[in-house]
Amino acid sequence: MFLTNGQVTNIHCTHISHDQVEVESPIGLQGSKKVKLELDAMHEGKRLHIKAICIPSADILNEHDKHYVKMSFHTISEQERAFIDKFVKAHT
Repeated sequence: MFLTNGQVTNIHCTHISHDQVEVESPIGLQGSKKVKLELDAMHEGKRLHIKAICIPSADILNEHDKHYVKMSFHTISEQERAFIDKFVKAHT
């Protein structure tokens, strides 16, 4: 996850859908209105490096002293969105 202030951190994706993604991060958003998100995804043996610009809607410090960050996709390619849709459909 890349913040607008230049900070970069590794995250763990906890939920993903067609429109939104939720991650757990060791640092908060620190005022970032947009976030560059990069995820290494795998589904049915296929891998994809997803790159998206997201708009955060929540940053909550959880009981593990990590930040739960909920974001909506702002800019994402159709190929990446199709990959996510296949993953979601297979897990519902």
